[in-house]
Amino acid sequence: MKRLFWTWDHSTNWIDNVPGSQEMGVANLYGKDPDWFMTDYETAIDWAAEHGIDAIGVVGLLRERHRGVDGARRICAYAREKGLRIYLIAGVYAYGGVFYEPYRKDDPHSLEVFLRDNPDCMALDKAGKPLYRQFKIPGGHKRDAQGCPSNPKLRQFVLDCVDWVFKAIPELGGVQMETGDVGTCQCERCRARRGGRPAGSISLEDMAGIYPAIGEIVRARSSDAWVICETYHHFLDDACAAFDPAKNPSKDLANLLSMPADTFFQWKCDRRLRGVKGQSWPKGSRVPASLARFRHIMRAHTGTQWWGGRDSFEPELIRRQCELSADAGLTAVSMFGETSPHRANAEFNYLALDYFATDPSRTMDGFVRDVMAPRLGGETAAGRYAELAVLKDEPRKIPAALDEIARIVAGISDYRALSRWFFLADYLGIRRWEAEQRAKERQGGSNDAKAIEDLI
Repeated sequence: MKRLFWTWDHSTNWIDNVPGSQEMGVANLYGKDPDWFMTDYETAIDWAAEHGIDAIGVVGLLRERHRGVDGARRICAYAREKGLRIYLIAGVYAYGGVFYEPYRKDDPHSLEVFLRDNPDCMALDKAGKPLYRQFKIPGGHKRDAQGCPSNPKLRQFVLDCVDWVFKAIPELGGVQMETGDVGTCQCERCRARRGGRPAGSISLEDMAGIYPAIGEIVRARSSDAWVICETYHHFLDDACAAFDPAKNPSKDLANLLSMPADTFFQWKCDRRLRGVKGQSWPKGSRVPASLARFRHIMRAHTGTQWWGGRDSFEPELIRRQCELSADAGLTAVSMFGETSPHRANAEFNYLALDYFATDPSRTMDGFVRDVMAPRLGGETAAGRYAELAVLKDEPRKIPAALDEIARIVAGISDYRALSRWFFLADYLGIRRWEAEQRAKERQGGSNDAKAIEDLI
């Protein structure tokens, strides 16, 4: 299966300790000097080219703060030279459109500018008022305008912008298009087009109405570009009945199902991998029959601020993602690739994606032996690393774990292996310290060691 990294520009830090770095958010300003955008992504591309990663998706690829088209062309061309591709992750009716942060307040390729100047193209909420999503720090800062999927003027603007971006950046490797998952238009035309089916924050009907046309534009400009249709769902979710022609006999769906077979549909699996609220992903599951002829990507937020925390050690979840994806006949797997592999847990997560996507029948024991052992001072040491790294949520066990790490590193001379162990010690030490501070607060600021330990 192909391996993909998913990234936001503002929280991608492949060079650590840079002023302006951020570790989360979905609508943030870009805080670093523009040159760091190039350095971060060129570093990520170098590592990806050496470790089996096929492509890197970027939200915010076009942003004034890191030189817009010129900056994007530079990293796209660099990726092509290294044998992989950069693809644009772009909002269609939300998330700023293809040019996330424009140069000028009158930029012709900015969705934000277009909706400001064409208020008749705004989406409406249930009360008939313009629909906005206010992102709040630390999750973002923007008041994001939502567009109406039924408005022909907005539709043409979207298609023109997609055509422009592939003309302006011929090195671009593809597009992941998203209609938005932060609100849907409730105007009369949108409700009628959805056939009376309720729409919350996501509408699969809105996707069907625009994805085929975008795909045609992209292929006309770039014959090898990837066309990726984001669904925001797992293919087992009830909402995916909207992809069944028998249940949704719409012209839009017919157009979607007639797209070329090399089109990608992208799914997500976080809740089903973890069994959240009884959800599961049984072996033998298949994508909807109507979509079976297409290519498919399964993405996850494993090891991120969204699920588990940044730098959490998650190779077992990645193994299951790859195993179940292969069993379902999927074509590719995706994970966040924002964090420097100097952070050893992130490094092992990335290496797990390559290892298990190459052969999904491989086991965690094999990963420990083949991948971790050469990097940690032997198989026994690697096995203990895998056991200790998951103690982040068991602070009472961390002091003993740190004592054991001290004994293990005493027998290691390779500085690279030592660096990985020191990372783990620091990572666990921080989790222990944070637990102590929370316990101390509950004690009213007391430093009573036994009382604090009892509350951890």
